[in-house]
Amino acid sequence: MNIHINEDTRSLKTITYTKDLVIVGGGLSGTCAAITAARQGLKVVLIQDRPVLGGNASSEVRLWALGATSQMGNNNRWAREGGVIDEIVVENLHRNPEGNPVIFDAVLLDKVFAEKNITLLLDTFVFQIDQDRNSKNIKTATAYCSQNATMYKVEAPLFCDASGDGILGYLAGADYRVGAEGKDEFNEPLAPDDFYGELLGHTIYFYSKDTGVPVDYVAPDFALKDISQIPRANRIKASDSGCSFWWLEYGGRMDTVHESQDIKKELWKVTY
Repeated sequence: MNIHINEDTRSLKTITYTKDLVIVGGGLSGTCAAITAARQGLKVVLIQDRPVLGGNASSEVRLWALGATSQMGNNNRWAREGGVIDEIVVENLHRNPEGNPVIFDAVLLDKVFAEKNITLLLDTFVFQIDQDRNSKNIKTATAYCSQNATMYKVEAPLFCDASGDGILGYLAGADYRVGAEGKDEFNEPLAPDDFYGELLGHTIYFYSKDTGVPVDYVAPDFALKDISQIPRANRIKASDSGCSFWWLEYGGRMDTVHESQDIKKELWKVTY
């Protein structure tokens, strides 16, 4: 294969920010951290690799913000988080009494847009960092947004990793571990007897409904042909709602970071 490289090779548009704090990850933890820091007078860059804020609580995943009350399922009915998360929950109850997850996205965006000290970068993922040679402190992070074909270089004395998968800490050389530990390591009586390396499986968002009439369905060719291959397949009923299938997970013994696309393909097969 011959590759011709133009001597006049172009570079992507690059925007540089110098701020007080860079937060990687716009889930609820990263969003609350950004709002809190901004209100204390810090100039913040909040980098989120999705088009919305909220992470698992966003419309993309829809695991709502639960907190200590646990929907009154654990006798903590009078327990309540304070601070920014409580402010968000109360605002959502006022604006969004029906609990529409897309409106909750807007509530979070509104909270962040209201803080003039926050520079929000959506659809932007960090893939490279530059560290001080001696202290190993992060000096800059480089990120890319595919939606506007723009690179961002962000510099700050403080960085916060709220990314979920820990991409910033990983790139910085921080210690990390994969899988579940045995019960003896941290004296956890409910943990397994031995380290067994199992991760949390992935699932896929979908919903089902009863139309009241028969509906023709032509599955794609890649769909799973034999539903009996699904554990607990005998528990699937046509009357179940989409929320009944939270247990439909796959990939718990795979590399859920680097093999996530393969896991998603398998979940597509099962869902269709």
